[in-house]
Amino acid sequence: MSDSERVNEEPLLAKLAKQPTEKSTINPTGKPKNLQSKTVVFATLFLVTGFLGIPLLWINQSFSNTERIVWSVVVTIYTVALLYGAWLICLWSYHSIIGA
Repeated sequence: MSDSERVNEEPLLAKLAKQPTEKSTINPTGKPKNLQSKTVVFATLFLVTGFLGIPLLWINQSFSNTERIVWSVVVTIYTVALLYGAWLICLWSYHSIIGA
């Protein structure tokens, strides 16, 4: 494509995005409402991420510093217990296969 052809190209037109509606999922701080919900944080910590979700707990403004410390310890113990249980299951499976 030559320079003269580029000059004759039509310009791109930009369109404005829709404005958010009244029932927006963003709160005034700019963060999604669900991330500020204690229920969502607990579900994420205990059902999905384990101790990897602790930063989500600390970002959430619904918890006091004392609650954050307590829940961080509880989630860490919970995660370690789950990993230990998985280790025991693997060990049992290994011995069942080798012993058979």
